[in-house]
Amino acid sequence: MSYGNRYKFYQSKAWQDTRRTIWLRQNLLCNRCKRPVYVNGISEYLPKEKRLVGIVHHKEYLNENNISNQYVTLGVDNLEGLCIDCHNKEHDQQTGVLRNNYMFDEEGNLVQKREGYSSH
Repeated sequence: MSYGNRYKFYQSKAWQDTRRTIWLRQNLLCNRCKRPVYVNGISEYLPKEKRLVGIVHHKEYLNENNISNQYVTLGVDNLEGLCIDCHNKEHDQQTGVLRNNYMFDEEGNLVQKREGYSSH
């Protein structure tokens, strides 16, 4: 999916509202490992460094063919809040996308791993 379409979607009010709903339903806990997560704009009361970063994951991955389908993009049955470790594991296991020097950042973008980053 193109960066422009991805950026536009993730900046939309509909996505921001849905993202907030997912995290509040999960009490700011990763849906898989149940560890607490830091979510920008929601968990400001706890220092960012005290929690793992949280990312709302699309179970059916977004692409050019389904980006306009609100059941895929915004449907709560297709979304789960994951800590960054579980999100990276999901993409590594499901797609083989991740390699030793890549990870997903706080915005869900594939980026090179930062110096000193640990997935544990």
